[in-house]
Amino acid sequence: MVSFTTILALSAGALASPVLQTRQIDIPQNWTWHVSGWSAGCARSGCYYDFNVTVPTVEGQIGGVKAYCSGSENGWYRQGNWFANCQILEGVNNGVAAKLSERTSDDGTPPQEIELSFELASYEERPAYNFTGSHETVYNQFVAPLQEFDVTPTQVTGVA
Repeated sequence: MVSFTTILALSAGALASPVLQTRQIDIPQNWTWHVSGWSAGCARSGCYYDFNVTVPTVEGQIGGVKAYCSGSENGWYRQGNWFANCQILEGVNNGVAAKLSERTSDDGTPPQEIELSFELASYEERPAYNFTGSHETVYNQFVAPLQEFDVTPTQVTGVA
């Protein structure tokens, strides 16, 4: 038999527990980010990139931005690269960041992808969301013209 004290203790514990509300949003259909002026290369210190990216506005949902991104491998022994913030050229509140993917081997093969992150800033009751996408890297510095390509976001997560 369960005592009155036990029921009271369990009830108080349930009331004291925070109620976590998670909200998820979808990636807008046909939403692609345009990369222009892509230039990337590698040196003894690692690989590096610079480019412009345009994240278009999704009417009534997401304010777009234009940004300039530049960076290099920044992880420990070229492992675990982290995102570097891009300079916002047009647009407000939302942010863009980029990083090279990790190297998958020690045989000198450079990172195979550029990863982009777009943060939709929180607004009133809506939390912030982070959209990410990637594209195969093209190492064209000194050997080919600047490149253009599109990145389609494939993942969205809420940001606490």
